[in-house]
Amino acid sequence: MLRDLLENASVIEIIATFVAFGLIVATILCLVYTIFGGISFILSAGNEEKIKKAVHTIRFAVVGLFVSFFAYFLVRFIANLLDIPFELNFSDIVDLMQELFNSFQ
Repeated sequence: MLRDLLENASVIEIIATFVAFGLIVATILCLVYTIFGGISFILSAGNEEKIKKAVHTIRFAVVGLFVSFFAYFLVRFIANLLDIPFELNFSDIVDLMQELFNSFQ
């Protein structure tokens, strides 16, 4: 998919793919930092400073995910205002994720 995209696609399709890739990375990083913050919270042993740091890690991970999706919707809104054919469906994101995970195996 990526090779075919880079060889035969338009600039808009390439940008849409990179936006989808950014959303995938943001989602994975949110999951990793939420798990890391949860483990840090559990291992804090009542230390107020460690608890505060763990809560901030989880909070910033979730806020980062919201900012990523807000940026996606903002790009899509601006593309609609300017009549740019920006098409990015959930199935495109899932296909890109499957291709990425298959390339690691």
